[in-house]
Amino acid sequence: MHVLPSKFVKIRHYSILSNRNRNLKLKRCKILTGVILRKNEVEAIKLNARELLLEITGIDINSCPCCKEGRMLTKETLLPKICSPPEIKTKTA
Repeated sequence: MHVLPSKFVKIRHYSILSNRNRNLKLKRCKILTGVILRKNEVEAIKLNARELLLEITGIDINSCPCCKEGRMLTKETLLPKICSPPEIKTKTA
């Protein structure tokens, strides 16, 4: 039924997702399932993009693609330019 009879109340969330103590219940569920990590483990896992790509694929993006011995360094970062669209010229009589 899309419309509830009078004096009925629709319950949207119940069980662990109910509003009362939701954070506490979710935290407890994560601990029981082993999802939560300790703070010091979370800090140790944070890697930058280069380290993450090296760990996952084994490709070092800082090594030279030709000789594989030299190191590539960032010399300059090119920023995007904000340009206006070209003007449309109309013919006047």
